[in-house]
Amino acid sequence: MTTLYPTYPRLHVLLGAAMPGLQLSNAAAEALEDALTEAHEHAPPPAFFARLHGIAQSHAADGQVWRERQLSDVRGRELAEATRCLAALSACGGVLLAAQSARETDDAAAQCPPQVEEGLLHAVVVLADHASALVAPGACVG
Repeated sequence: MTTLYPTYPRLHVLLGAAMPGLQLSNAAAEALEDALTEAHEHAPPPAFFARLHGIAQSHAADGQVWRERQLSDVRGRELAEATRCLAALSACGGVLLAAQSARETDDAAAQCPPQVEEGLLHAVVVLADHASALVAPGACVG
């Protein structure tokens, strides 16, 4: 019959292949696992996931909740989404501008493929239309 040893997932992640060769007592391993678990619980989420959570909470492009109090919650969310659309529109426009410049000044190997430029142009149109619909007075985009 095999003896079952407790597993320490965070300790295994930290130490990897060195873990089986270490002669740690269960008490020491448990203390280390508890410390790693506690440290993980208090660590802030990565910026990427924090930003995604903020977008789900209707944060604007600057990461902040829309602050105008006279607006309904729905209108505030629409305007926050519009700022994100406009930020994305600006980014796509910048990439398109760089692609155009490369087309005019660089050799063929350094140029952006035409289908990428076409996709960026399509993204610009869609983002602009959506932002326009969001900021139109009385708009309610579903």
